[in-house]
Amino acid sequence: MRMPLPSPLTPSARGFGRLPLSRRAVLAGGSALGLSAAGLASRPARAAAASDLKFVFVFNTGGWDPTRVFVDASDNRAVAMEPGAARATTRGLPWVDHPARPAVRAFVEANAADMLVINGLQVRSIAHEICTMIALTGDTSGFKPDFATIIANDQAARYTLPHLVLGGPSFTGALGTAVARTGSNGQLEGLLSGEIVGYSDSFTAQLPPTSLSSIDRFLGRRAGARAVQGRSAADRELAASLLAAHEKAVDLRGYRYVMDFTTDGTIESQAAVAVDALSVGLSRCVSLSFPNSGGLSWDSHGDNDATQSALFEGLFGGLAELMALLRSTPGSSATTLADETVVVVQSEMGRTPNLNPANGKDHWPYTSMMLLGPGLTTNRVVGALNDGYVGELIDLETAEVDPGGRTLSAESIGAALLAMADIDPAAHVDGADPLLGVLA
Repeated sequence: MRMPLPSPLTPSARGFGRLPLSRRAVLAGGSALGLSAAGLASRPARAAAASDLKFVFVFNTGGWDPTRVFVDASDNRAVAMEPGAARATTRGLPWVDHPARPAVRAFVEANAADMLVINGLQVRSIAHEICTMIALTGDTSGFKPDFATIIANDQAARYTLPHLVLGGPSFTGALGTAVARTGSNGQLEGLLSGEIVGYSDSFTAQLPPTSLSSIDRFLGRRAGARAVQGRSAADRELAASLLAAHEKAVDLRGYRYVMDFTTDGTIESQAAVAVDALSVGLSRCVSLSFPNSGGLSWDSHGDNDATQSALFEGLFGGLAELMALLRSTPGSSATTLADETVVVVQSEMGRTPNLNPANGKDHWPYTSMMLLGPGLTTNRVVGALNDGYVGELIDLETAEVDPGGRTLSAESIGAALLAMADIDPAAHVDGADPLLGVLA
């Protein structure tokens, strides 16, 4: 059984450089370092404050077909539903069931009470790159940071790696110091261990640990002195920033003794690293991706039904693992990580309502997304699509369909996520009001 890491501590309290155990060794060693999943049930539930909320973003690149799970359009002759699909309701939550997707069914049955499904979300384009920017940043310039980075950077001083990207797209804007990617081939792990010098074609000798420690102490003292004695206020501010970055770099190297940063690319492997990063207090936000696998792609211009079905089945199997890990890991300000972590699952676009001559579906500017976790009005579906498979207008205050309402946009969802995290959306999202009706 996977055991949780110790409760988050400040980096200086961990004494990382002296820890002899790796993360895998901790997992193999039993329950001495934390509460077991069974022991969590006896703890009284505690709610996390907005400033303590954590976030996991799961992105599915290519454009998924919401009619496979989220949108029941069986009464709409203009929409090609999948043969064998059936309308289902679990604990009052409507969704689309299919015999080929038992993992989806199991996930909904286990998580319906915590699910918020948003249908009819407009992304204003049918180009992958533009839709991805809009979905993640609410903007098309490519220069604005994504919502995960904004949330993470708001409390950058509390986390060594505020936004950890394990997979999928990310946009840092001017907040690049808050974001780090692990790399597809373990580059971050190699950087922390020093093994990255061996990636070069030219031989480069590694410095011994004693030399590295001496260099760290020298750089820390030098930056600290300049932060106090700099020639100008700007010089002192720059040195203070350098000192803070240096201290985080030293702390980060120590994290490799209590967790692994490498994944095998699967969503289950990414989920394990994400939960570790949240549990030890390394990050506030973690971004994952469900990789196109088995030669299949969400961009299903051909053979849409079989392709989308297999991908949704794999995605929801991985999401089940993520939710199980969150529920079995103690939180820092709430009973479990699940009580203080919002999970955002999305794709950059949807698929056309009908099949093309290749039995595929092409790009469509309306899609769905799913959120789970605290601070949300869950066990409900928000939004709808009309007979033309176009998103209905919505009252942002109530989240109810309203002919006199507003377009349900990616910007309004992003603004709501910022509001959840106690961040002023107006400072980051231009011209969009948050979908307040989904907030508890």
